[in-house]
Amino acid sequence: MPTRTTVPPPFSASFVGVEGPYTILFEPRDEWGGTIQASIGGVEMLWDVIACEGDEVGEIELGGMTTGSEALWCDQSWFEIRVNKGTTRLIRYWGNGVIWREDLATEGASTSK
Repeated sequence: MPTRTTVPPPFSASFVGVEGPYTILFEPRDEWGGTIQASIGGVEMLWDVIACEGDEVGEIELGGMTTGSEALWCDQSWFEIRVNKGTTRLIRYWGNGVIWREDLATEGASTSK
Protein backbone atom coordinates (compact mmCIF):
# COMPACT_ATOMS: atom_id res chain seq x y z
CA MET A 1 0.00 0.00 0.00
CA PRO A 2 1.56 3.34 -1.05
CA THR A 3 2.21 5.90 1.67
CA ARG A 4 3.38 9.50 1.65
CA THR A 5 7.15 9.68 1.33
CA THR A 6 9.87 12.21 0.67
CA VAL A 7 10.74 13.10 -2.92
CA PRO A 8 13.73 11.55 -4.70
CA PRO A 9 16.90 13.48 -5.54
CA PRO A 10 16.98 15.60 -8.73
CA PHE A 11 16.61 13.62 -11.97
CA SER A 12 15.84 13.97 -15.64
CA ALA A 13 13.91 11.49 -17.75
CA SER A 14 13.12 11.24 -21.45
CA PHE A 15 9.78 10.09 -22.82
CA VAL A 16 8.14 9.51 -26.19
CA GLY A 17 4.72 11.07 -26.73
CA VAL A 18 2.48 11.86 -29.67
CA GLU A 19 4.32 15.21 -30.03
CA GLY A 20 7.64 13.35 -30.27
CA PRO A 21 10.41 12.85 -27.71
CA TYR A 22 10.64 15.12 -24.67
CA THR A 23 12.61 15.37 -21.46
CA ILE A 24 11.54 16.42 -17.99
CA LEU A 25 13.81 17.76 -15.24
CA PHE A 26 12.78 17.24 -11.60
CA GLU A 27 14.19 19.51 -8.91
CA PRO A 28 13.18 19.04 -5.25
CA ARG A 29 11.94 22.18 -3.49
CA ASP A 30 12.10 20.53 -0.08
CA GLU A 31 11.70 16.97 1.13
CA TRP A 32 7.95 16.88 0.27
CA GLY A 33 7.68 18.61 -3.11
CA GLY A 34 9.44 20.10 -6.08
CA THR A 35 9.12 21.30 -9.65
CA ILE A 36 9.36 19.71 -13.06
CA GLN A 37 10.53 21.57 -16.14
CA ALA A 38 8.99 20.11 -19.27
CA SER A 39 9.09 21.06 -22.93
CA ILE A 40 6.54 19.13 -24.98
CA GLY A 41 5.78 19.99 -28.60
CA GLY A 42 7.80 23.20 -28.23
CA VAL A 43 5.73 24.38 -25.22
CA GLU A 44 7.78 25.16 -22.10
CA MET A 45 6.03 24.29 -18.83
CA LEU A 46 6.83 24.32 -15.11
CA TRP A 47 4.84 21.77 -13.10
CA ASP A 48 4.51 21.82 -9.33
CA VAL A 49 5.00 18.41 -7.67
CA ILE A 50 2.61 18.36 -4.70
CA ALA A 51 2.30 14.62 -4.00
CA CYS A 52 4.86 11.88 -3.47
CA GLU A 53 3.99 8.31 -2.49
CA GLY A 54 6.18 5.25 -2.14
CA ASP A 55 5.82 1.55 -1.44
CA GLU A 56 7.85 -1.19 0.22
CA VAL A 57 9.61 -2.26 -3.02
CA GLY A 58 11.04 1.19 -3.75
CA GLU A 59 8.56 2.48 -6.34
CA ILE A 60 7.83 6.21 -6.02
CA GLU A 61 5.04 8.18 -7.67
CA LEU A 62 5.24 11.97 -8.06
CA GLY A 63 2.06 13.90 -8.84
CA GLY A 64 0.81 17.38 -9.65
CA MET A 65 -0.80 19.52 -12.34
CA THR A 66 0.55 20.22 -15.84
CA THR A 67 0.62 23.99 -15.37
CA GLY A 68 1.16 25.70 -18.73
CA SER A 69 -0.20 22.87 -20.86
CA GLU A 70 -3.24 24.86 -22.02
CA ALA A 71 -1.28 26.09 -25.07
CA LEU A 72 -0.63 22.48 -26.07
CA TRP A 73 -3.67 20.48 -24.93
CA CYS A 74 -6.25 23.26 -24.28
CA ASP A 75 -6.39 22.06 -20.68
CA GLN A 76 -4.39 21.13 -17.60
CA SER A 77 -4.12 17.52 -16.44
CA TRP A 78 -3.05 15.72 -13.31
CA PHE A 79 0.22 13.88 -13.94
CA GLU A 80 1.79 10.88 -12.23
CA ILE A 81 5.43 10.00 -12.80
CA ARG A 82 6.42 6.51 -11.72
CA VAL A 83 9.99 6.01 -10.61
CA ASN A 84 11.23 2.53 -9.66
CA LYS A 85 14.46 2.40 -7.65
CA GLY A 86 15.93 5.38 -9.50
CA THR A 87 14.66 4.53 -13.00
CA THR A 88 11.78 6.55 -14.41
CA ARG A 89 9.35 4.23 -16.16
CA LEU A 90 6.31 6.19 -17.27
CA ILE A 91 4.22 9.30 -16.96
CA ARG A 92 0.41 9.21 -16.89
CA TYR A 93 -1.90 12.11 -17.63
CA TRP A 94 -5.35 12.19 -16.05
CA GLY A 95 -8.45 14.22 -16.97
CA ASN A 96 -11.80 13.95 -15.19
CA GLY A 97 -10.67 10.85 -13.27
CA VAL A 98 -9.62 8.97 -16.43
CA ILE A 99 -6.13 8.25 -17.77
CA TRP A 100 -6.16 9.85 -21.22
CA ARG A 101 -2.51 9.32 -22.04
CA GLU A 102 0.48 7.31 -20.87
CA ASP A 103 3.99 8.02 -22.17
CA LEU A 104 6.71 5.44 -21.63
CA ALA A 105 10.26 6.35 -20.76
CA THR A 106 12.89 6.67 -23.49
CA GLU A 107 12.45 3.66 -25.81
CA GLY A 108 8.69 3.39 -25.34
CA ALA A 109 5.75 4.78 -27.24
CA SER A 110 2.81 6.93 -26.20
CA THR A 111 -0.47 5.24 -25.38
CA SER A 112 -3.69 7.27 -25.46
CA LYS A 113 -6.63 5.93 -23.46
